[in-house]
Amino acid sequence: MIYWEIKKILKSKTGIIIAAIFILLCLTMAFIKPEMETQNSHRNEQYELIKDTRKAEVIAQGKLDAKIGTIKEMANSQEKDDFSKGIKEISTKKLKNMEDTKYKDVSFWKVYDYRVTNTFMAFCMVVILIIVCCNTYTDEIVSTVENLILTSKNKNRALYSKLGLGILIPTVLYGFYLAIQFIITAIQYGMPTNGKLQAIRIIDNPILVRDAYTIIQFIAVKIGVMLLILVVLGVIACLCSFITKSSIASTSGFLVFVIIGKVLTMVSIIPSNVGMVLNNINFVNLLFSFQGFAGAYYGNVKFFGMNFDLINLCLGILAVTIVAAITLSIVSFKKILVR
Repeated sequence: MIYWEIKKILKSKTGIIIAAIFILLCLTMAFIKPEMETQNSHRNEQYELIKDTRKAEVIAQGKLDAKIGTIKEMANSQEKDDFSKGIKEISTKKLKNMEDTKYKDVSFWKVYDYRVTNTFMAFCMVVILIIVCCNTYTDEIVSTVENLILTSKNKNRALYSKLGLGILIPTVLYGFYLAIQFIITAIQYGMPTNGKLQAIRIIDNPILVRDAYTIIQFIAVKIGVMLLILVVLGVIACLCSFITKSSIASTSGFLVFVIIGKVLTMVSIIPSNVGMVLNNINFVNLLFSFQGFAGAYYGNVKFFGMNFDLINLCLGILAVTIVAAITLSIVSFKKILVR
């Protein structure tokens, strides 16, 4: 049944719109890159761009030395608070696992890391999820196909296949996007090398990275977290489609879900520990400030007298959200079947 759902999408105007957005995304990202490790520039008081004209290797080595110096400083920190102790422990581990302090070419990984979790990519994926998943069932109501589905022998399979789109669409599209960007980046910067070196080589702020990740490990963590976020949004979009009767209502409900967390962070009466979680887990920040979330360390947050790692707690909440959304969707099927 899910094959039939995908085939129906591909043959409709929706499929054309999705393809256009996806192609635009892939082509646009092919021209976007961060400032490389071999480059250094800033703007002066007159907002004029000042570029470092030293040799690329000298600039890159200077940046790496500065990062290592910062990590050494934190490893020798005498601060006694829990957050500083955590940073000190992580920094010591990074230094212990650092085998080489000489610059090596990581251009491919620097660009690929930037592209696989870019804000523009996340925005385009959310737009696609709204187009497909928010309309996965409301379109059937509008086109009066709902009655045919509910009177068919495979009505349960049809409903579950629509729910499956919430997981399949973001997973497949993001997987294709990763593969395409890998190929494009390899063509532009050569095949990836030095992926087993520490991730601090491609990160602007090495202090908050929560472990002595290699470059490959760090990018894998970020991809996994981004996929988790997209799947959460896909399942929620499907849920909104099941519990509403029009595309506008479904899309509105989805957008409310996306922004409600950000709105709550502005409410002053919320306890500080809850505020810390909301500030990291609201989808506006997750999508537009993703680089500061995945693979980061922000210390612990206390609930019920117990300490929880803030980022791991947020990831746990995202996973629970998927389960809750799937459960609510299944419950909503019963209401749909008795309409």
